[in-house]
Amino acid sequence: DAKGKQVANVRDTIRVKLGEANAAQLGRRHFQYDTGFTLPPGRYQLKFLARENRTGKMGTFETTFDVPDLSRDTRSLRLSSVVWSSQREPLEAAVGAAESKKQLLASHPLVHDGQKFVPSITRVFRKDQNLYVYFEVYDPALDPAQKAPSLAASLSFFRGRTKAFESTPVQVTQAAASRQRAFPFQFQIPLSPLGPGPYTCQVNVVDEVGKKFSFPRARLVLLP
Repeated sequence: DAKGKQVANVRDTIRVKLGEANAAQLGRRHFQYDTGFTLPPGRYQLKFLARENRTGKMGTFETTFDVPDLSRDTRSLRLSSVVWSSQREPLEAAVGAAESKKQLLASHPLVHDGQKFVPSITRVFRKDQNLYVYFEVYDPALDPAQKAPSLAASLSFFRGRTKAFESTPVQVTQAAASRQRAFPFQFQIPLSPLGPGPYTCQVNVVDEVGKKFSFPRARLVLLP
């Protein structure tokens, strides 16, 4: 944390399962690892160490990140980070799994109907792919009559100041099954109609009952 104290750690051993089909692709593919922590608001430094046991090769990565205190800001719409992806993978397609990960799947926000969103680190996509977008709204205002929120969201793509595309709005009134205070949004956007190049993608989120808004943006690159 900000004081240099270790607040959480995990150590996993991943046994990679290789069959005839994927063994030949081993040198041309990457492996994506994820785990999870529950942390209070604050600034943190993440240190990651990976070791390949057979050869002894190691790699490290460090970064800082903030967990915002959403309870302190009552004027803004409480929104999670936005996840950008071009891939949804069946859970059974994973080539490796740690025992500790299995306990997280029941409440994992990126796992739905036996498939998992694979986040894009670079946010670089191709025209022949679909763009998957996922985020959650927390503690929206409830309609007194319906006892439910009324949330709407859409995606807008900009090239410079010109709007290149806008998705059909999505309405959400139901909370996530395993997390009653979280209201998930999912988008699937075919990228083939868009030309290659850099884009700014804006998420337009409206709490129609609470009269609150949020417009997070991210830079994307679309390859031919």
